[in-house]
Amino acid sequence: MHRGPVTDTTEPNRPGYATLGRVVPSLAPAPRRAADAIPLFQVPMACLGGAQHAQQWWCVGGERPTTASQAVNGLVVNWAQTTDFLFASVSIPAPMPVAQQSFDTYQALLRTAQTQGKPHLLRIWNYLPHITEPENGVERYRLFNLGRKDAFRAQSYTLAEGAPAACALGTHSGPFQVAILASNRPGITIENPRQVSSYHYPKEYGEDPPIFSRAAWLPQHAGEDVLFISGTASIVGHQTLHCGDVLAQTQESIRNIQAVLQNANDKAGTAQWRLDRLKGCVYIRHATDYPVVRACLLAHGMTDFCFMQADICRSDLLMEIEAEGQLIHAH
Repeated sequence: MHRGPVTDTTEPNRPGYATLGRVVPSLAPAPRRAADAIPLFQVPMACLGGAQHAQQWWCVGGERPTTASQAVNGLVVNWAQTTDFLFASVSIPAPMPVAQQSFDTYQALLRTAQTQGKPHLLRIWNYLPHITEPENGVERYRLFNLGRKDAFRAQSYTLAEGAPAACALGTHSGPFQVAILASNRPGITIENPRQVSSYHYPKEYGEDPPIFSRAAWLPQHAGEDVLFISGTASIVGHQTLHCGDVLAQTQESIRNIQAVLQNANDKAGTAQWRLDRLKGCVYIRHATDYPVVRACLLAHGMTDFCFMQADICRSDLLMEIEAEGQLIHAH
């Protein structure tokens, strides 16, 4: 499996590989192509720059995926799978309490992954409208974490199985959306020595902490190893640093990614995971900060990134970076 290169007008074209799922952040109508049967996970976000890097086409080798749209606990789960991998997504347009949305969505996705024989979560994309606004006096992101934790418990998932890489961003409109990439074998979790693991956050961030690792490394016997790097922001220990200073927050976020890469290199026995070989997405709270954030990434050789306007899961965070790395057989 790998993330295939794609632009707005072309599809990945690599002999022996087919597309498993598509993640497309865009306010424009979804592209309609020959691959329409492949699950399309479209997120309503405005692109500030780097549109050529925005679409994620996750490709797999060896066989063509089978696709399905199936009702699970009253929700429609769209998925595609091969022998080894599963891409699945749920979208809930109707307004309802966010904790219930989160619980129902995660239970449906986790049950799908289990019943299809792909119980090991590699990466999760979470998009929640108005993520830091209150709902009945409680921040919506905290309620989302409550529903997610209860769903993991209900489906008997534990952190011993390895927390996936993940992001959780706020949209200004649209549905509650979650997509997963899962496998029949686990990835290797990577943490950041500069940060407290998310699931050990103190209760000042909510009674129920988020559940994700800083990165997940998927060794593969054929093709590239993949490193999924979670949404990374200006957090050291468990505290936000550089409030109000978007340049300093961007620099701190990059330092955190460098620490994750070093930890991944140590585990993989390689020095090939590097900033300038990553591709991914940068989420920026205020569109006017885009030139500063972009210039900082370019100064570090991070050229293969798109920039989207989105709310971050803490109101004092101005930006966040998620990324993927690929390399040939580091193990």
